[in-house]
Amino acid sequence: MLIEYLFSGPKGDIPIGPDELAIPFKISPSENHPFLTLEDYFKAIKEFLLKDHGKPLIDIIRERSNGHISQDGIQKILIRSEKHGVLYHLASVEIFFGTRSVKLSVSTAISEKGRDWLTHEFDILRLLDRAFDLPYLPKPYFAGAIELHSGPSKETLTMVLADWFEDYHEWHLSVDKDSGKERICIWDLKNGHGFASEEESHEIFRKAAEILTFYYDTRNFSQIYPWHHAAGDFIVKRTNGIIDIRLTTARRYESFMGFFSDGNVDPVIALIYFFLNLTIRMRLDRLDGLGDKVWAGNFSVEASTKGFFDALRIMETDGRYYLGKVDDVLSLLKSFSPEEIDKLLRSLLEMYRKDDPGDFSIVRSNLKGHVNRLHRVVQNSRL
Repeated sequence: MLIEYLFSGPKGDIPIGPDELAIPFKISPSENHPFLTLEDYFKAIKEFLLKDHGKPLIDIIRERSNGHISQDGIQKILIRSEKHGVLYHLASVEIFFGTRSVKLSVSTAISEKGRDWLTHEFDILRLLDRAFDLPYLPKPYFAGAIELHSGPSKETLTMVLADWFEDYHEWHLSVDKDSGKERICIWDLKNGHGFASEEESHEIFRKAAEILTFYYDTRNFSQIYPWHHAAGDFIVKRTNGIIDIRLTTARRYESFMGFFSDGNVDPVIALIYFFLNLTIRMRLDRLDGLGDKVWAGNFSVEASTKGFFDALRIMETDGRYYLGKVDDVLSLLKSFSPEEIDKLLRSLLEMYRKDDPGDFSIVRSNLKGHVNRLHRVVQNSRL
């Protein structure tokens, strides 16, 4: 079996030679590990993939390819270093067998905080995969820990194997220098960064809102939260003018209604709070992913509202809405005055302040305009 170590680059794979393998492994983008090298990292991924003589990996390939593959059927594995983040390090793994291949992802955490978070996210992904059987989150396969030693020192790397979303790209709000306007820039590393059209931008936000609503549980108010565009949580694929969206992870899955009340909560009111929070958080990003906090344009309110109701109607048809008729929720929202919407949204401000003071500041400064826009969008929505 041939195993190659590579860097993923915008113009294709970059081979890694002995000199590169000897460089220190980065704990974070700006900090080197005291004794691990890049070669240690790649070999740890190899050991993780081939544990138990590769049987778990073979089982996954059989599941993914709907075919038979023998224990010695793997011909080649390409392990690509894709991204080094603050908490996790991401690699893609391409496994070749016969005339076919399967591509998966390996997330690695080395810090205590990173290991705890990665283990927690694996458990949540597994829970949501079993509960919903939806295609929008990466399917988690298995997790494990690899111990590396250097003399008396040792390090534990926690790893998770999951789906890889091929040809999906990170995106962020950016400024178009030609027009001076704020637009969505899709980070296509192969074909070059490019701005989404107005129609594509609307669909990106609509689909993201729809996905989050699909995972909302109307019975116990559990939801995927927190999430943030600045973290690159949603990724996009463009195929012949069709926009497809995926969510890269789920950090938590629980209700945030305990923030407002210790007692019983009306399920419809909980759904209203989910919707209001959705319309706010959809507008938050960092310019070009790393810059100043930025607030998406009014189009995002229409898109988020449509995505929310599109999902609810599908849930109603599938028999998992559980709150009567979706149109009753829209009728209730239509009955709210701008002042009532403002009051409900202001009750969310303390949560934003605790989560992220920067987000809190930009939400507070834009709240009045958001209330007025949301009120108009709801009034114009059709039953």
